[in-house]
Amino acid sequence: MSHSPSNMVRALVLRELEAGTRDDGLWLQAMSESKLDKTKAQIRYIELRSHALQGDVKGLLIKQIRGAVATDSGRPLSNAGLADYLASKTLKK
Repeated sequence: MSHSPSNMVRALVLRELEAGTRDDGLWLQAMSESKLDKTKAQIRYIELRSHALQGDVKGLLIKQIRGAVATDSGRPLSNAGLADYLASKTLKK
């Protein structure tokens, strides 16, 4: 978890909390890690949920890029192929 979640992701977590929505699996993990201390668990839950959503956003963006690349090149690409494609487009500019 090397990258901090974006402001957009943190705002999404806040909206979920305000709406009373919670990922039970992550809540259980947070409670376990905080030895059932609810205050510490809430802090840990926010960290866990933010990182989970950040990963979801990243995955969605990669999926959308792959779709656009496949449309542009006429064929689907692997991770390596996607990286090569993006590098070639970046270097041409």
